Amino acid sequence: MMELIENKYPKAGRWVFGDSPAMYDELAELIAKGIKTATTCSFHSYRSDEPDNGKITVGNHYIVFDSKERPVCVARVTAMHLMKFSEMTAELAWKEGEGDRSLLKWQLEHQRFFKNEGVFSPDMEIVVLEFKTQKVR
Repeated sequence: MMELIENKYPKAGRWVFGDSPAMYDELAELIAKGIKTATTCSFHSYRSDEPDNGKITVGNHYIVFDSKERPVCVARVTAMHLMKFSEMTAELAWKEGEGDRSLLKWQLEHQRFFKNEGVFSPDMEIVVLEFKTQKVR
């Protein structure tokens, strides 16, 4: 399966979403079902030199993996938004597809996530990536 995906998307990056194996699976499933069509990272993470993060641009493809390293789908970035954490919109929070999809839920979960990374501030810059998916299973 992986060989077929790599042949079709030879320059695709690799994405795993979340901060635990359970979350990797939950978010990969939401993405594969087309419920989660956006994700957020800190601007600091976006700018990092890590191979999986360094070249995210509109039009690029990324293979989404679950906790068992299985490819779940392929995502293609369709839009990017640079803003402060405090400027997140209800529309973009809805596209994140998690929980009740509200802005409040997004704020609480992402504040926890960014605090765990040691980078949270209401004024921190974030990058919101929108994407479309294609199933691989």
